[in-house]
Amino acid sequence: MTATYMIRPITPADDAAMAALIRRSLEDAGLDRPGTAYCDPQLDRLAEYYAGLERPGAYWVAVERVGSRHGRGSGDDDGGGDDCDSVADNCGVSGHDTNVCGTHDLGADGVVVGGVGVAAWPGSEDTCELQKLYVATDRRGLGLGQRLLERALTFAGEHYRRCYLETHSSLEAACGLYRSAGFEFLDGPLPGGDHSAMDMWAVKEVNGNT
Repeated sequence: MTATYMIRPITPADDAAMAALIRRSLEDAGLDRPGTAYCDPQLDRLAEYYAGLERPGAYWVAVERVGSRHGRGSGDDDGGGDDCDSVADNCGVSGHDTNVCGTHDLGADGVVVGGVGVAAWPGSEDTCELQKLYVATDRRGLGLGQRLLERALTFAGEHYRRCYLETHSSLEAACGLYRSAGFEFLDGPLPGGDHSAMDMWAVKEVNGNT
């Protein structure tokens, strides 16, 4: 069985799947508590939330499409899909369960296995925040986190000068990904954030980033 991975903008049909994925990820990390994305009021309606932002922002999902010949969408960075790596994927052999094994939630056109968002940072004209970058546990190691991060940074560089993020030291793989992407870790958070449980903060210059 062949699985392909496409990155595209979130739709309302993806909301439940993405919220469940984020909650599972935070529960696994012991971060299912106040001061994290677990308690964000918009978590169950991400498509509506990002579509309604006053300043530039967006959310993308990584979708697994099992049995299709390709994962290409019909648009560019803001409007359509992104052809990701095709992976030969068999439920019984590879260990990467697919929806036909009954372990993941369906989105609009496949199995939602990751996501990432960008939104303006409160009180700043030139800084955005990287938000809610998560990949399903059994899809890590396929490069999806890096693909999602690249998509988000491309968008960030088109609209802002800096991209800021907040994370937790227990999320070692995520922190490594941010370092490899050129984020510089700070001694403390920027003022104005909601996620008080986070204990690591980083920023990257993204103006003109492609």
